[in-house]
Amino acid sequence: MKRFSKKMICNILICLIGIMILSSTAYGQNHSIQIPEKVKIGIRYGQSATPIVSLRSAGGFEFGYDEGNSFISLMNFGQNDIYIRKDSYFINSNGKSVEYDFHEARDENTAGIQGPNHIQIGNVFSSKQEAENFMYSLPKLPEDPYLVYENGWRVWVGMHTTYAKAKEACDSIRNILPNTQLNIFSQDQKRIQVVDKNGKVLFMYHTGPYYFKSRNLIQIDGKTFRGDVMIQRYAGSDLTVINRVNLTEYLYGVVPREVSGSWPIEAQKAQAVAARNYTILNLNKHAQHGFDLCASTHCQVYGGYDSEHPASRQAVDETKDRVLTYNGKLINAFYHSNSGGHTENAENVWTYPLDYIKGVPDPYSIGSPNDRWTITYTKQEIEQILASQGLSVGEVQDISILETSPNGRVLKLVIRGSTGERILEKEKIRSVFGYNNMKSTWFEVVKDSNEQSSMNVLSDPAMEPKAIDTKNKYVITASGLEEKSSLEGTILFNGSKYIEITDLPTAPSGKYIFNGRGWGHGLGMSQWGAKKMAEEGFDYKQILTYYYRGTKVE
Repeated sequence: MKRFSKKMICNILICLIGIMILSSTAYGQNHSIQIPEKVKIGIRYGQSATPIVSLRSAGGFEFGYDEGNSFISLMNFGQNDIYIRKDSYFINSNGKSVEYDFHEARDENTAGIQGPNHIQIGNVFSSKQEAENFMYSLPKLPEDPYLVYENGWRVWVGMHTTYAKAKEACDSIRNILPNTQLNIFSQDQKRIQVVDKNGKVLFMYHTGPYYFKSRNLIQIDGKTFRGDVMIQRYAGSDLTVINRVNLTEYLYGVVPREVSGSWPIEAQKAQAVAARNYTILNLNKHAQHGFDLCASTHCQVYGGYDSEHPASRQAVDETKDRVLTYNGKLINAFYHSNSGGHTENAENVWTYPLDYIKGVPDPYSIGSPNDRWTITYTKQEIEQILASQGLSVGEVQDISILETSPNGRVLKLVIRGSTGERILEKEKIRSVFGYNNMKSTWFEVVKDSNEQSSMNVLSDPAMEPKAIDTKNKYVITASGLEEKSSLEGTILFNGSKYIEITDLPTAPSGKYIFNGRGWGHGLGMSQWGAKKMAEEGFDYKQILTYYYRGTKVE
């Protein structure tokens, strides 16, 4: 019998443990799918960024950052109301702080304007305690000092509108502190101010991985949110406002904004799983703005605590950590409002095919809001829409569908005009005309042109007048049968005298009528269809696996 050494036995055990670890990872896809604990949601950014943000919370705020699993506190604010501003010019207007368009030549002597020129007293300190001790040791100054966290701890005074005014203030302080170093710091595009309701400076910091937290719910400009608030400033921008929140609590604020909290619970569960999938797969979608997802339809609609509903919270809790997979991998669970009666293949809306996003019959969406819609454009309106997006074709002469998918959605729409033509493909059609106007790409185009006009003709006194087409008619004349492109100017004999036909009714200008079905891109789950399925007794897993073919809920 072969004898095994201790070293060989140890190696065998290590191999067996490794196999067990690999087996446990492969078993149950949720073991390998990383579900984040927190997500960062952009509340205001880009065009919606703001120069000032109001924060309110019972019990005040703590400000700091995370280091590993620990929170490092930098400042405590006892006030329930604080205001976060960019380093700029502000003036008090009707009790509110408002950013002011400052021009030095015009406003040099204007009182009441706070500016971004500050005076540093002393050197940089390595700790908050050292900076505070120094600040509290200072004699009475013309202006109250405050702490600044910017490449170390600093003590500053002043909110001066110009460098010259800051220089004058330095001279006054130097009379009080003759042996103390003074430096002027001008406006910084990444500096952020924290002030009270009267505009008094409480603190300043340079944008970074910092956030405000509270033991209670936080109001951001009057809207209530769970979690924490990060306020960032990028060079040349206003303030970007981010809600850093637990994933489950984020979904509390998503589900009732995507579907009604009064809908059947199984439909809301399906929405919760789809939204969870979307969130995980789209983390860092807005990395350039410092957060994961925005709060609008560009990502998922998120309303925070104000939008929550008890049934929606129940749906999120009862599907906690549940995700939808295909061949063991997390899927992009696209969803839309109403399919119009049939969903679509991914490649017929965007570019690439997805095996689990295939068109399926959807009778459950029929009869729900927006399963049918109509919008009418005059050719002049279409010309303006195209011109505004650099797609002008001159005077619009015709619009027609070149190609459709097997499921009915338009793949190519051609618009012909006096100076050329444009072919719009797939979702580009909705992008050009507006997603709320062109509700889907499943439509037909009907031309209501001005090439037809009519008039009422009395052919027999005993009969009612009859409307006839006045274009391209044949008239019997002394010379025989003549074709007329219009009856305008034709001389008729009515039995007693000759009458010239004039003032024919004016035809309406050319119009294009789009008769469509459904609202949204048509990929994946129809939200209204899910509602109907839930009403008919399907559970959330059956709803999801119907719309996302070949998938499973894990």
